Amino acid sequence: MILTRILILPLVFIMPLLYAQGQQIADTTLHRMIRHGIDLSGQQRYSAAQKTFERAITAFPTHPAGYLNKAILLQVMSLDFETPVAMPEYLRLLEKVEAIGERMAEQSGHDAEGRYYIGMARSYIAYYHFRDGKNWLSGLSHGLDASSELEECLELNSKAYDAMTGVGTYRYWKSNNMSFLTWTPLVDDNRHAGIKMLRLAEAKAQYSAQQATNALIWIFIEEERWKDAVRSARQILRRYPKNRLFLWGLASAAEGMEDWATARSAYQRIVASIDGEVKDRRYIEIQARAKIALMHYRLGDHDAARTEASWVKKQKKRSLGGLTSDALDRIERRFEEIDDLWSDLH
Repeated sequence: MILTRILILPLVFIMPLLYAQGQQIADTTLHRMIRHGIDLSGQQRYSAAQKTFERAITAFPTHPAGYLNKAILLQVMSLDFETPVAMPEYLRLLEKVEAIGERMAEQSGHDAEGRYYIGMARSYIAYYHFRDGKNWLSGLSHGLDASSELEECLELNSKAYDAMTGVGTYRYWKSNNMSFLTWTPLVDDNRHAGIKMLRLAEAKAQYSAQQATNALIWIFIEEERWKDAVRSARQILRRYPKNRLFLWGLASAAEGMEDWATARSAYQRIVASIDGEVKDRRYIEIQARAKIALMHYRLGDHDAARTEASWVKKQKKRSLGGLTSDALDRIERRFEEIDDLWSDLH
């Protein structure tokens, strides 16, 4: 998954127009629709968010915002449930965004706007090839093209703060995964610059500030800056307290600093968040409850650990077909950990 970190931009982007005042959508109706859909997505009210983006597509069929947001929503749901992204709709939406973006880029005064949409579409196409399609060569090509388009967007519009979320993330992970080469004069270390850009996006982006925060959480975890990661996760969870993607970040950071109680609470909140919007609960429930068992054990609550571990062990008989390969790998690790824990408890 290293190359996905290098090449793929954050997974929950918001699509604005790029004007001199920043990235405010010019049409206030579309602006409000997109913002509302994004908020619903943050609350993981996926059905309502999808309907909102579909209304945006119907009302503004020649604008890419609705198409792109709907595609991103499909990817977010895929990540949440750890199931393959809905195809062929996902690529169809992104190809539409790219086509509209290319037309925009040819229009005077809309070139930055067009570059932004082209870059975003290609970044998510790249992500599909890496995560689901397994086509690394195509993913690499689209990923590099996406970064180039977003960089050009920033050159054309220095106030494109939402684009900074993507560029900052790309710069950090590219440098991080090539850090063994940064001693050479031909390779720059842009990790600090990437974090700085994400901080700026977090403070000034009109639509993707929370995505910049999410990117920072995982960067801090990578750097073992556990307290910074916990602080950032708690900040965004004040707005979206049931959001599982942010709760996973909080739990992972808390584990890193061996704060087992905070980690256990976060994993319990993940389980408690499962509702009718969750189309496939297998990954969420098995992963989180295995972690809860481990946290119980580390906190000395062996009876509770035994109860949760017993439930997880029974899931070995459950069909796991239809989950992503990443999900299967993680669940297999959890099963192994629970087997070891079970031996310690008996």
